[in-house]
Amino acid sequence: VPNKDDPFRTSAFGHPLDTPFGPAAGPHSQMAQNIVTAWLCGARYIELKTVQTLDVLNVSKPCIDMEDEGYNVEWSQELKIYQSFDEYLRAWVLIHALHHKLGFTGDTPGIVFNLSVGYDLAGIHKPNMQWFLQQMRDCSTYKQDLIDQVARFYPEVRQLQIPDHISDNVTLSTMHGCPPDEIERICAYLMEEQSLHTYVKCNPTLLGPERVRRLLNDELGYSDVVVPDSAFAHDLEYSAAVPMLHSLNGIARECGLHFGVKLSNTLEVENFRTVFDTSEKMMYLSGRPLHAITVNLAHDLMEEFDGELPMSFSAGADCFNAADLLASGMQTITVCSDLLKTGGYLRLLQYIESVRETFRQADIKQADTRANLRNYAKQTRYERKLQKATFLTSRSKTGRKLDLFDCIQAPCIDRCAVDQKVPQYMKAVRQGEYEEALRLTRADNPIASTLGRVCDHLCETTCIRTHLDEPLAIREIKRFIMDQETGSELNTRSRPQGLKVAIIGAGPGGMAAASELALAGCTVEIFEMHGYAGGMVGGAIPEFRLPQAMFNRDLDRLQQLGVSIHYNVKAGRDIHLSQLRRDGFDRVVIMVGAQLGKKLGLDGEESEGVMDALYFLRQAREGNPPRIGQHVGIIGAGDTAMDCARTAWRLSDSRVSVIYRRTIDQMPADREEVALLAEEGINVVEMAKPQQLIIEDGKLRALQCQRMEFRGDRDASGRKIPHEVPGSGFELPLDTLILAISQHAILDFFDEEPIAVNQWGYIKADPKTFETSVPGVYAGGDVVNDGPSSIVEAAADGKAIAEAILDRHSADTQAVPFFDTAELLRKRSLRQWRVPVPHTAIEDRHNLNEVVLTYSEEQAQTEAARCLDCHQYCSICVGVCPNLALQTWQTE
Repeated sequence: VPNKDDPFRTSAFGHPLDTPFGPAAGPHSQMAQNIVTAWLCGARYIELKTVQTLDVLNVSKPCIDMEDEGYNVEWSQELKIYQSFDEYLRAWVLIHALHHKLGFTGDTPGIVFNLSVGYDLAGIHKPNMQWFLQQMRDCSTYKQDLIDQVARFYPEVRQLQIPDHISDNVTLSTMHGCPPDEIERICAYLMEEQSLHTYVKCNPTLLGPERVRRLLNDELGYSDVVVPDSAFAHDLEYSAAVPMLHSLNGIARECGLHFGVKLSNTLEVENFRTVFDTSEKMMYLSGRPLHAITVNLAHDLMEEFDGELPMSFSAGADCFNAADLLASGMQTITVCSDLLKTGGYLRLLQYIESVRETFRQADIKQADTRANLRNYAKQTRYERKLQKATFLTSRSKTGRKLDLFDCIQAPCIDRCAVDQKVPQYMKAVRQGEYEEALRLTRADNPIASTLGRVCDHLCETTCIRTHLDEPLAIREIKRFIMDQETGSELNTRSRPQGLKVAIIGAGPGGMAAASELALAGCTVEIFEMHGYAGGMVGGAIPEFRLPQAMFNRDLDRLQQLGVSIHYNVKAGRDIHLSQLRRDGFDRVVIMVGAQLGKKLGLDGEESEGVMDALYFLRQAREGNPPRIGQHVGIIGAGDTAMDCARTAWRLSDSRVSVIYRRTIDQMPADREEVALLAEEGINVVEMAKPQQLIIEDGKLRALQCQRMEFRGDRDASGRKIPHEVPGSGFELPLDTLILAISQHAILDFFDEEPIAVNQWGYIKADPKTFETSVPGVYAGGDVVNDGPSSIVEAAADGKAIAEAILDRHSADTQAVPFFDTAELLRKRSLRQWRVPVPHTAIEDRHNLNEVVLTYSEEQAQTEAARCLDCHQYCSICVGVCPNLALQTWQTE
């Protein structure tokens, strides 16, 4: 709670204000319990939910989407006007009673209720609005009844001097398209006739179409968001706003009142989300992308009015930028998007703590606010935490069923293909119990050392911290754990059970199946066509991502378990199913992977200079890289394409380009790999579709491409659809073209016993047991059902096949330990950025040394401490509901 000596204590409209923070007019300020809860958590500037004369409306539901940046389609009240007044009065009385009961500092709560009214002058003149304004000026008619109700629980409330005057200040909210003369008339009326200190809410479109789109689409990277021309056509323009604001400033001075601006309203954009009703053609943007736009608008107005125009700020404000905003001259700060994330109102406490600490370090009250705002406006244009590509939240939901009881399940575990107990090993790391962390990791993960470096870590996309700050560095903590392994750790092998299993393919899926089966006491032999194990993992992933020594830890473990691996043995040539059966194998597992690269379907793909990605990567990994010349192109946008490009960059001084028919932000590759690609200066040719290979004398000379463009249409997921631009062909000179556009499976060893395949040529396997149409033969990984899968998914298939062969089912019967609910709630309210992962300096990367490095012990423990222990406590639904309509009940 605020302290009496807090340096940020201020005043607003002549009233003492203990903190300059509070909920913005919206879902957190429409009901008494919302307002009281916000006050208990430190809010003192309360923007009450906007009221208007039309108080019976059909509101589209759902109306708010807060997956990352905020969108909404509802911006009107949901209560009747008399109900709104009743809620505000209840909050007013309760806050005064609680201030006294809790012994807070000061004779009064140090709070300001700021009215919010809309949307036109005719509506404000209506009887219901006039009644509302009158009651907010003098609530004595209804106040005593509420005091009597509170007195039943706290009799001392009768002794308090609770003011009849709830509010003498207002913020005007107008519809998009409201003309400046109408806005001016309303504000003048509120000051001259109602004697209200008045702020007017401005739209971010005041910056103009060029600057808004440059900031939003180009500099911040929200390329999917379309601000239509109509948003600017019907909104107030800057050239009209400035004289209007000067005029209203003059009226305020004549009336002896305060006048200022509220920055800003939401930004009207086209509805491309799949959340809202399709009848809603427009939606309204809020949150972090609006922050930079609004800060730059504030800078323009600050300069225009020589720092004399009071400003209240609400656009992507949070605990990390609150101090910057205050130092830049913002007098009050209100929030909505931040409170709609899990943790809710409790997060307001961090605003106080953060600003308090900043004020201790520097006297912000004496700061040059205009200079600060000038610098901060520049900073926001390139601030990493405001950029779209910094966070990936589009995959944050899991497929788990949420029942009425026992719905708690850590989403990271649910999303992890091998069911890694992430919260448990996070706890072990933060407590320094590394042997326990190793035990937990190895228990679920048969190739943990490998996956600690090259897992696609989709678990991080579902991490609840994604909605607070940044997801936990789950893979990096696993990497740290596995780097503690000395080689002596080994799960106990069960007694031999007489089951003999042959596995075709020593890739991650085959290794995982072998590990699980061997641990269970089976005799396991692997038959591998290459001279090395690991498939693509062991033979194609570059050393700078996965050193051989780290992969060998998983391989050595298999050998310790007694698994035999036969190298250079090709199924269909050296071994056959019938032979394996004759040799006494009871079960056969097919884990051959997808080994044949797909083609573009263009003439000349067999020419010199055109090669498959896996061939290129294998040759490079073996130390015999092909000659690639000075100009290298890679077609593809997945992790394999990133590996090819970054390997080519290391092999020579070639100019390396990745060619993609969409934009960088739509690349399916791991975000970190895309970022490293950019760090290393590798060019991405966006919006380019390969059309023709230019071949001369049997050798590649160039690639003919066609430019692509977006025309506004989108697919079912809301993603923009690229279209060819007629007459936009161009040539890209190339010595080498590497094709990294996925792979096919080769299934040429089933002639003797045909196996059922689907229409795409992949083996049909039972989705639960992975058994094929041939009894006793199982298949997983790249060769089954939907085709190529990730490394961790292949490992999961291997585990599942082992369980099916052993006729057992995974069961987690762990006892639920005691935990401190209050502590877990507190952690959910605190935002804390991820500990940066160390990397090799760019100038030291022209080699095959690892780029991503391992956390130090201190870094690992700090990062692991960010875990929210979601396996013990969830209550996200409770934390995000502004009305406190949901509660958590714990049974014993």
